[in-house]
Amino acid sequence: MGGNHMIEISEKVHQLLGLHFPSTQYVDLERRIKSAAKELGKSDHYSSIQEWMSQQNFNHQELNTLSAHLTVNETYFFREKPALDLFQQRIIPELIQQRQQTSKTIRIWCAGCSSGEEPYTLAMILKQYFPELSDWNISILATDISPTAIQKALHGEYTDWSFRETEPSIQNKYFTPSGKNWIISSEIKRMVSFSYLNLSKNSYPSSLTDTENMDVIFCRNVMMYFSPKVIHEVSGRFRAAIVENGWFITSQVELNDEYFGNFERVNFNSGIFYRKSNAPKVIITKQPSHAVLPKTIKPKIKPDIVKKSIEIPKATTRISPPIAPKTIKKTTPSAHFNNGNYDLCIESCISYIDTEQLTVEIFTLLIKSLANSGKLKEGNKIIQKIFTSHSATVEMYYIYASFLKEQNEALEAENLLKKAIYLNHEHILSHLMLGELHLKRDNITMAVKHYDTSIQLLNKYSDDEIVPDSDGLTAGGIKALAENILNNM
Repeated sequence: MGGNHMIEISEKVHQLLGLHFPSTQYVDLERRIKSAAKELGKSDHYSSIQEWMSQQNFNHQELNTLSAHLTVNETYFFREKPALDLFQQRIIPELIQQRQQTSKTIRIWCAGCSSGEEPYTLAMILKQYFPELSDWNISILATDISPTAIQKALHGEYTDWSFRETEPSIQNKYFTPSGKNWIISSEIKRMVSFSYLNLSKNSYPSSLTDTENMDVIFCRNVMMYFSPKVIHEVSGRFRAAIVENGWFITSQVELNDEYFGNFERVNFNSGIFYRKSNAPKVIITKQPSHAVLPKTIKPKIKPDIVKKSIEIPKATTRISPPIAPKTIKKTTPSAHFNNGNYDLCIESCISYIDTEQLTVEIFTLLIKSLANSGKLKEGNKIIQKIFTSHSATVEMYYIYASFLKEQNEALEAENLLKKAIYLNHEHILSHLMLGELHLKRDNITMAVKHYDTSIQLLNKYSDDEIVPDSDGLTAGGIKALAENILNNM
């Protein structure tokens, strides 16, 4: 598509969903828009795409499909330990001390909750470690822009991939096996209220959306999709929604005092967090050690849409817009994946490979489907065959290294990352992951080398520029995290 057409489409996406795609991401935006059009049964020809995106009114199904393709909804239970440590070791104990003789209330909001792993994690922490809260009024609000993600959260069924950071004892206590998957317990499900909410719109804080007087707001890996203007607006609304001395928890790669300077900056363990205060200052509560860079290549788990309504006795469930009951027959690998048909996606990807139509997108879908379906051994054989019979790209080496790292195959992951850097010495994410792997093995010299290299490469970008292959992460956010790790080695 032409540059002018992509400018118009980017502006339309920003108008509809608040999502920001700069000119450096137009290729990625075009690919995702075409994928959404195919799923909706529309032509992916540029003239048809232009006509579709220029219309005034989009129905619920179109908005749902667009948001699914333009954002990464993948998450997992007990993600980012520093944030959860802060929640368990400081935030909740402080609230208990302050309110056990008064209101006995705690209000939590997970903004951009995706398929529910984050709010359910917080509910499990409260249930497991704070039995004294049994007679308290605990509110956990979880909102998202994707009705499909909300429906999955309400259903509460997850694959093994969602538990890669979960203690087996917790998993067995709060989940019940269901075939190859796991169903969350009703006692945890009752603790969370799910609702549709577009963070880019001025609909909060408000009693109508139940987004007032929050003690803590979690909004992780969401801001990266917004323009600077929208981030400033969201930050201001979040601050207005939080009580005095309340907390705002964002991802460690989204830290930015320019956007969140209206909060107090707090260091805790290996993370940096924000707190609402009228006297901003840095508070160091524990000596930071090092942070682990977030994994940027993960499966986007999207099983079939649940058509049966789920009743939540203790919380008000507000889902708007409704999920369109009618589905469209899909045959592409991405359609199989989005439907949760991972075996069909694998077969479809292999057919592309056999006809020498292998692309990074097909390769990524194959990796994620193999991970979601638990076919790791079979996956290794297929990938090795690809590497021997096709010309592997830097992106493929990096994606597969991420996959192996999840399996604790660190040495093999290192070898692939070295191959990626051999092909492109300026591949920032490969340097960052190598730094992380060396740091875990206490190989400080090599860790420093790769983190330093990544920072030098990031200096070539403006802070708000998106780093290639990073799923929307900004250079400034990644550089701040890398510098924080180096400073605390």
